[in-house]
Amino acid sequence: MRNQLFWRRPVDESAIAQAMGAWGVSRWAAEFYVRRGVESREALSALDATLPLSNPLELPDMDKAVWLIQRALSSGQRIRVYGDYDADGVTATAVLVRGLRMMGFGERVDYYIPNRFDEGYGLNLDAVMKAHADGIGLLVTVDCGSSSPESADLAESLGLNLVVTDHHALPSRLPNALALVNPELKQPVDRLSGAGVALQLVRALLRDEVPEVLYGIAALGTVADVVPLLGNNRRLVRRGLSALQGSQVAGVSAIYAVEGRDIGVASASDLGFLVGPRLNAAGRMGNADAAVEVLLTDNPDVARDRAVELSALNHERRDIQERMIAEAWERLPVDADGHLYPFAVIAGEDWHQGVIGIVAGRFREWLRRPTAVIAWEGLQGKGSARGTDHLNLIEHLRRSGDLFSNLGGHPGAAGFSLPRQSADRLSAILSEGLPPAVLSQQYRGFEFDMAVEGRGSGDSLWSELERMEPFGKEFQAPRFLVSGTVAACSAMGSEQQHLSLKLKDHDVRAVAFGWGPRAQGLEAGDPVRFLAALEPNWYRGRRTLQWRVDVLDGPHPRRPVPIRRGQPDPMPRRVLWIVDSDRAVRESSAASSVVKGYEVSRPAGELVWLEQQARRGLVEQIAVSQWRRWPDLLDWADAVIWLCRPRNQKSWEESAALARADGSVWWAAETVRTAVKARRLTVSRDTLGRHWRSWQGGKSGLMPGRAVFQELDLDPARLAPGVRRPLESSFRYRMALRDQQWDLHRPFESGIRGEEETNGVD
Repeated sequence: MRNQLFWRRPVDESAIAQAMGAWGVSRWAAEFYVRRGVESREALSALDATLPLSNPLELPDMDKAVWLIQRALSSGQRIRVYGDYDADGVTATAVLVRGLRMMGFGERVDYYIPNRFDEGYGLNLDAVMKAHADGIGLLVTVDCGSSSPESADLAESLGLNLVVTDHHALPSRLPNALALVNPELKQPVDRLSGAGVALQLVRALLRDEVPEVLYGIAALGTVADVVPLLGNNRRLVRRGLSALQGSQVAGVSAIYAVEGRDIGVASASDLGFLVGPRLNAAGRMGNADAAVEVLLTDNPDVARDRAVELSALNHERRDIQERMIAEAWERLPVDADGHLYPFAVIAGEDWHQGVIGIVAGRFREWLRRPTAVIAWEGLQGKGSARGTDHLNLIEHLRRSGDLFSNLGGHPGAAGFSLPRQSADRLSAILSEGLPPAVLSQQYRGFEFDMAVEGRGSGDSLWSELERMEPFGKEFQAPRFLVSGTVAACSAMGSEQQHLSLKLKDHDVRAVAFGWGPRAQGLEAGDPVRFLAALEPNWYRGRRTLQWRVDVLDGPHPRRPVPIRRGQPDPMPRRVLWIVDSDRAVRESSAASSVVKGYEVSRPAGELVWLEQQARRGLVEQIAVSQWRRWPDLLDWADAVIWLCRPRNQKSWEESAALARADGSVWWAAETVRTAVKARRLTVSRDTLGRHWRSWQGGKSGLMPGRAVFQELDLDPARLAPGVRRPLESSFRYRMALRDQQWDLHRPFESGIRGEEETNGVD
């Protein structure tokens, strides 16, 4: 297989046309809905976020839970809310505590959040004993409890009334609680978060006279727990965002203020990437009380103090996380052939248990495969796993249930404990039985929804996007592949670390955070494409639109250097070898255990892994083809050595950007005459046309034609019969034309700065 830098799923063109006619929307909007699985008017109507939430009494045992809480109120019993230490758990705790106080419990309600390290996840036995000793009459769990049957048995033996509210997957043995409110017991399952279940309980208790502040808090947990943003969740978040933007939740307003952000323009994305991590930080670092308190208080001074505390904890969490990530890159298990396992298990000694989930998620994204991270402590370990599309993670792990002491979670995420064992063995076992779609997606790079030519206005596009909000899991915001021609670009930021890009005939600026060095390779007239989201940028109360770039594809940074003939002597430590074909890359790595091939046939995640190994000095020599994408290793090599003639002067200068400032670039003896090879691979337009029609007719076509189509990102199989596709629509074709223009002005071996140097070559 060959890696795809950008790709998108095929969709039924007839479904798009039908949606356009039936719903009266633009083509891109119709295609977007179809890509998100919306293919009927009923499904479209279900996306209406202005609808009210469903009747809370439809949830299993909700009527019992309401009756038990009302009885506790009338009999003067004390009630304790037992939550979880993550963002969903603390928001669920705050929602229910506030709701019970509004109901009339006052000081007779308190809360308890277990310590992640001392007590672990779920309702534990010691906490049940403490509740009984403290004179609690009714214990209500939120976001946990379904997987704690032993604790429920203890509560029953002590005469402590127990209500469990939760949303996690159900174990084989359910807790013997007086009420078990879990959407998993109902078909179809309503994928509420723990905070969403808590809000439904409060709605049932207060007969839907729920203040907006509770919607705001519940929206935080819903987004932070990454549950599907459909149905009830969608409506809850839409209403909650309105409450947050109106400063209804003092603690969230304080978090925004501490971070220098405007709460008035809060978005669902903010909840996931700004507020959620700060709430999570408290529990990850040990004690989640500050996260609960910031959501319970209405005092601005207390809210600010807690927000400052959470910000400091989040900085500490990030420092620990980065150290763990650096260590984890060096601990990835490989199979007998030196490849990563399809299911990666990474383990380390005394790693911070509060951060392993984040690290697992990051490696899942980088490696494009399900990943688990384990923190060993003595003979035991705590682990967290993250899944991918096409995989029900918790079911997959349950097939190997004998590996674990405890296991729980969702289709996309899981937590577990287990006795010490080999990470290689775990990787091998969990790599068995993965669906073929999980294996094939490892070759896919970055998915996009729609391709956009960089011209015209973004206002009309944004107006449609606003009507579709909020975006989240299973209704993600559209990702656009934007192509255009550079009008102007510049590096920006205190260290010139970011890139500002303006496209010709387009009124939306692109901002690429962390891509500042690429400004050295871009100039007016260059073709460029990037994966981006369209978003508002607020400055002094004024809104402008911008493309927030995730991945940039275009000319690389260039560095003019003199030609040095031959090879360096002695050979330096870090060397990048540039050869003339994929076969030469494979032969180079096969001939030397030191040289690693940067091969397009390897899964995309393995190429990322190879780059990380190189940055950490674990790989010191890499072979690449001059005709393929090069590794992202700017300023890495002590020497770049060409074993073939560069195809143009631009390629030579781009390769120099991969060398360190004190490194060198060498042209060794030619092995392939590039000009001859280029002529041999050139296929005429007439020949391409025949191949194209043959392919559309269901025949394979000759390999040279198919290879050219693939190289140009032109696939006849994706077009209806008779549809023409101009070559100019191919980004690769426009890049080739730009290279040709460059060669006319400065062909290779002419206009080189400095004198040519030789070393062992006449």
